[in-house]
Amino acid sequence: MIDNVRDDLAQRADTARNELGDLAWLLRMAVVGAVAGAVYTELRKPPAQRTWNGKLLGVVPYDFRLPSLEQLRSAYWNPRSPKLFSDRPLGVGWAVNIPTLLRRLGVHQGFTKGR
Repeated sequence: MIDNVRDDLAQRADTARNELGDLAWLLRMAVVGAVAGAVYTELRKPPAQRTWNGKLLGVVPYDFRLPSLEQLRSAYWNPRSPKLFSDRPLGVGWAVNIPTLLRRLGVHQGFTKGR
């Protein structure tokens, strides 16, 4: 009986591991597709009109220009902003504002909007 329970738990763990692996693969393919779509969008433009930043399908932001340290800081560490997500300073998608995340999780209350 113990062997049956052990085998059942092992089978369930394998199933969960495979499903998580499938989800990770799906997420990786979505990121690769978004990057490819953004590059394709820019390459379709005449060279003089390529800005290497914009929104993919009018929703997903992308920016392939080299960011400054201030742009990186304001995207990932901006305690004055109430927004959890901001445009990524480099790449495709959104950046997570860490002080706002910590504040919303209740981990650290010292990060207030007015500071």
